[in-house]
Amino acid sequence: MDMIERLESTGFLGKEFLTWLWFQSDTQSGLIEVANGSSALEVWFVDRLTLSGAGQSSSRVAVRSEEPGSSWEARTALRAGKKVSQASVRIVREQREWSATIGGATLALSGVKLPAILTRDADDQMNERFHLLDELDEMVRALFVRFMSLRFDRAGWDVEMKKMRSWVAEEDGDRKD
Repeated sequence: MDMIERLESTGFLGKEFLTWLWFQSDTQSGLIEVANGSSALEVWFVDRLTLSGAGQSSSRVAVRSEEPGSSWEARTALRAGKKVSQASVRIVREQREWSATIGGATLALSGVKLPAILTRDADDQMNERFHLLDELDEMVRALFVRFMSLRFDRAGWDVEMKKMRSWVAEEDGDRKD
């Protein structure tokens, strides 16, 4: 199987991951535990959320707002069976904040914004920027590893899917926030 075939056959996992991440963020007040033993990450869906159905030619719903995950349009698209195909997220760890857009098909990061650089020396600033990019990559990977561990645990995934179905079915007035 060549690289293109592999991407096409597993691309659904990225959409499922982003949809699951939205569910986790929404139901856990943004706090998501990761397996590497570090403190919980805060994950917030911000600015833009794009949902689409299966296949290349399916219709898409793009929502732009401060909190796109709480919009009626996004929730309606979710109820119609669409999954998150792209999301702008803010990730906070230990009072430092990153933001990026994550693509569902490849989990590619774009539009990355890093926390403030703390060093003054130009060479040290470059090293710090690389370190902050590595941290963002590690956090997204840790979230994905948590998702994949759950996704391939049949019993655990069945329980998670029931919770997600209940969450999807909730009307805005039914929310228990």
